[in-house]
Amino acid sequence: MVSRSLDAVDRYPAVTYFGLTLALSWGVWLPLLSAVDGPMGRIAAIPGAFGPLAAAAVVIRLRGESVRDWLASTFDWRRSPRWYAAALAVPIGVSVAMGAVMIALTGGVDESRVAPALGGFAINVVFATLLGGGQEEFGWRGFALPHLQARYSALSASVVVGAVWALWHAPMFAFGVYDMSPAGYAAFVVVASVLFTWLYNSSRGCVPAAVLMHGTLNASVNVPLQVVGGPSALPVPFSALLVGGFGLLALVLVGSYGPKSLAGDVGDPRRGRVTRLIEDRRSTQRR
Repeated sequence: MVSRSLDAVDRYPAVTYFGLTLALSWGVWLPLLSAVDGPMGRIAAIPGAFGPLAAAAVVIRLRGESVRDWLASTFDWRRSPRWYAAALAVPIGVSVAMGAVMIALTGGVDESRVAPALGGFAINVVFATLLGGGQEEFGWRGFALPHLQARYSALSASVVVGAVWALWHAPMFAFGVYDMSPAGYAAFVVVASVLFTWLYNSSRGCVPAAVLMHGTLNASVNVPLQVVGGPSALPVPFSALLVGGFGLLALVLVGSYGPKSLAGDVGDPRRGRVTRLIEDRRSTQRR
């Protein structure tokens, strides 16, 4: 029985990873969030947010591979500075564009909110990168994405990762931690997943850049919302603006680079070290 289970893990690493990630994170969140109310829910959610990283390490160990080697490859930050610049520019640029739309829709900004919102952004970038989202990338992009891309196109892999990533957040809605339409949020996460795949593939599998973009995204998207007076000031759902802004950019990237690779002249080197190791392993098994 144990041998069959391990064989299933070896044959279906992404499926195993997704199931274990949900089990680990929800196993922490469900009891904690049922006991905590209000703003403290976000603090209580932090331990469970490490589920994607922990699940990746467990699956790698079950497959008889080196967790140390995996960590070394995912923490490898040595890439062109332009990819770190892109990790900052993409979410900030889309947030600025959304801010312009929000100002047009509401007729102005609440000047008393501008300074606190910008100050909060500077703090939240650090928090969100380290504890409030960035750490998830060691699982979503550092493990799940390369395994899926070994079998499927970059766009298909992005949608699958995005769908599970959205489902993973379900307890946040069940316990009222997130005040947003679950369907709108899921759509936003799926289109955002396309942007992360573009960054990962284009940067030759740079997970630290994805970590930075995740933290910057989480910190930046709420800034324009705060300066116009909150979601109640908008005549349209905030989730619609998120999906529209990030979805438009995702469409541009798919149209520019194609759904197969979602990156420039990719070839194997740009799909990342982890993906190449997976493909080499599969090639050896077929011989």
